[in-house]
Amino acid sequence: MTISVVMPAFNEEEGIVEFLSELNESLSQFDPFFVVVDDLSTDGTSSAVQHASTAGINCTITTNPSNLGHGPSTLSALRLGLRSDSDYIIALDGDGQFIGADVAKIVKTIQGGDYDIVEGVRLQRGDPIYRRFVSSVTRTLVRSRAGERPTDANTPLRAYKPEILLEILEAIPADASTPNLLISAITRRRGLNFTEVGVTSIPRRGSDSSGSTWKAKTQVLPSKRFIKFCAKATRQWLTTPLS
Repeated sequence: MTISVVMPAFNEEEGIVEFLSELNESLSQFDPFFVVVDDLSTDGTSSAVQHASTAGINCTITTNPSNLGHGPSTLSALRLGLRSDSDYIIALDGDGQFIGADVAKIVKTIQGGDYDIVEGVRLQRGDPIYRRFVSSVTRTLVRSRAGERPTDANTPLRAYKPEILLEILEAIPADASTPNLLISAITRRRGLNFTEVGVTSIPRRGSDSSGSTWKAKTQVLPSKRFIKFCAKATRQWLTTPLS
């Protein structure tokens, strides 16, 4: 069995080699191929991934022509994963907030249970208060359109059968801000065969556990950038058909 592990990354120079190395070891029995989409990082993310490739990890990196955001980068990574002709596509984020053993558990679950999709449900998350509030809202949003409330609506960790992933991607706009949320809704709306598996959520790897994407100054209040993102994502959510 072969798998493609796909991930968007933005300014992950400090932690991505450690993350790739851990995943490569934990998933060695599945002959993993890693696809990283660099969202035009301002640090050495691209060079770090190239170093990992030189060191023997089977990985490739594609850099966006401009900073497109997490959503479009996620979709690009998923599409590139489909080109690899692997038996399964495993998606996660390049910030390293999962452990290799849990990702292997996700792979074994979809392999052994003949599921279309396996979702990794993040447990004991240490997100800021406003992020936890938004997570609660996203679960309600999915239920409102799909009739079922997911445990972790926006989880980036999922395993897919390629043919199922292809069908899902055809329904999602290329510029979608929150593709993982749309995937949760489409999965349930279409009655796909899925299961949820609890996984450990750890802080972002590297010296800055919060990252540079949202530029929040406190753990209580969101940044203006995050508020604008949520407004745009809500408009897309209301106008994107799920069937």
